[in-house]
Amino acid sequence: MEQKFAGFWNRILRVDLTSRTTQVVELDPLLYRYYMGGRNLALHFLLKEVAPDTKPLSPQNKLILMTSVVTGAPISGQARHTAAAISPLTGGLADSQCGGWWGAELKFATWDGIIIEGKADKLVYLWIEDEHVQILPADDLHGRLTHEVMEILRNRHGAKARTLQCGIAGENLVRYANITADCRNFHGRGGLGAVMGSKNLRAVAVRGTHRRLKIADPEKLNQIATWFSRSVKIHPAVSLHHELGTSKGIVPVSVAGMLPTYNFQDGSFEGAEKIGGETMKRELNGSTETCYACAVSCKRSVEGEKGAFKVTRNYGGPEYESIGLLGSNLGVDDIYAVAACNERCNALGLDTISTGLTLSWAVECFERGLISEADTGGLRLKWNDPHTYLDLIDAIASRRGFGDLLAEGSWAAASKIGRGSEKYSMTSKGQEFANHEPRGKWGVALGYAVSPTGADHLQAAHDPWFTNPGDPSAEFNWVDLTDLNPTGILEPVPAEDLSAAKVRLFIYLQYIWGVHDVLDWCIFTAVPEFRAISLNQLAEVVGAVTGWKTSLFEVLKAGERGVTMARAFNVRRGFSADDDRLPDRMFEPLRGGTLKGHCIDRQQFERGKQLYYAMMGWDERGVPGEAKLEELGVGWVWQLLAERSAAGRQ
Repeated sequence: MEQKFAGFWNRILRVDLTSRTTQVVELDPLLYRYYMGGRNLALHFLLKEVAPDTKPLSPQNKLILMTSVVTGAPISGQARHTAAAISPLTGGLADSQCGGWWGAELKFATWDGIIIEGKADKLVYLWIEDEHVQILPADDLHGRLTHEVMEILRNRHGAKARTLQCGIAGENLVRYANITADCRNFHGRGGLGAVMGSKNLRAVAVRGTHRRLKIADPEKLNQIATWFSRSVKIHPAVSLHHELGTSKGIVPVSVAGMLPTYNFQDGSFEGAEKIGGETMKRELNGSTETCYACAVSCKRSVEGEKGAFKVTRNYGGPEYESIGLLGSNLGVDDIYAVAACNERCNALGLDTISTGLTLSWAVECFERGLISEADTGGLRLKWNDPHTYLDLIDAIASRRGFGDLLAEGSWAAASKIGRGSEKYSMTSKGQEFANHEPRGKWGVALGYAVSPTGADHLQAAHDPWFTNPGDPSAEFNWVDLTDLNPTGILEPVPAEDLSAAKVRLFIYLQYIWGVHDVLDWCIFTAVPEFRAISLNQLAEVVGAVTGWKTSLFEVLKAGERGVTMARAFNVRRGFSADDDRLPDRMFEPLRGGTLKGHCIDRQQFERGKQLYYAMMGWDERGVPGEAKLEELGVGWVWQLLAERSAAGRQ
């Protein structure tokens, strides 16, 4: 099949599982220029096609899988894709990017994305081989671990087939079930696996043979790709990231006092070195794997056995988030135990972040007498008890006993238990915090609160990196404020601050990371995460792939467009400024660690929120204004908001 447009096929696959039919959708090519793909193109369809009162686990919810105009190009960083739907965990937007090989494979099969709607009457899977699409029975996949399903589908369709699937947790509608790509990469947050399971769709397997995508300026793209591949070998941040991956952050973050410990009571963990990246590499034979076309190669792969804890390479290995929230935040100081819990989550299709935080909520509530053995089915919960945690992970995925309550997530579980247990649920909009302590970086706190998907550490690059310009050293992850100069950010701002200057910095960083969500671009290959591909080079990559005469301004506007469309989606779902909240614990002093006694100033936080809304062009309730939506080229969204407002007044 001939590719008409450089960078994309202009073909979306629509799958109706109820009728078991498929359809090819061709879009106005201008939509690719406005949206560029990823989150933005997914939101375009969600806003236009999904009614605001749709139940997350109903057939009317749509699961959208989307690539971008640079996905599949031969350069490091673009090997991600987007999944989006209404979240069963928050009731708002679930929007997640996943690395690996699946997104590029979909592009090589001549598709830019898939819209999945309806519900099959029996368990099925989707098989895509170039233009040929089949909806096939999946009876033999029911109740199987994710690696087993992947192997069955590869044996059936070829070893080079790429698989995207929900696990047993998704089949059982656990509200934070994830979607896994080839058992190594994950759409972790928001319960997208439950959406997939609610449609009786166990997997989407794909194989593409059109592997040379049309590139408008291959010489320019190759120039940037070659420069990057050579640079990573001498870049200190990237070389360490290659060696240890995200696990490198455990020890230094603990030393800085911002490693969540004992359900965010403390910020430093005395056993941090025992579960850090160096220990994992040494004890678990740590090695690296890569995503499509990426020179960084930072994915973990581990194996080992100690007592009851056995870890294989079937599921890669734990990342920073999983190590912290299944480790320090539960008081676990054994890397074998942490890796075993991580592997069990991956085998069953559970988000490790929400699993870890839901378990730590339960342990603290038990410790405080708010949950008893009558609630747990006789279990006595305590810190540093990984054997019990493994049992509970199984119970959550199968919705068995006490696990059925935990499968709802900590906020919903607390709402059912009551007794003041809500205070110890570390969530925003019903989604659990990530492995980052906001009391040492207030921009992260603002991001947790205003994120459209619930608490999310990937709303903006983190505060400590931009406090000391001209010092791109190890202490600041080799990041430097001067890398943001093209946006007009010139002066540092303290990490524990929510002044107008900090809110402005946060917003510009949110646009930048919004660009990553739009382009499905990996943050570990570009500014500001590392001093690698610059902001201007990112715009050059888009231009080289597509042939567009683009600029950093246009690319950042695409990021802003996504942030505002996501907000509008949640407003239609009934969210307001009242939902942009943090747990009371964030305004209380840290109990222990390097930052003992630190807390967020509530007055600064509330003023920071209002400054954020105003700078974004939203009203005091956080509703995007008509003028802002028109300025972003999506004025049609205002009509949807107006219709929702009118319906609410009736």
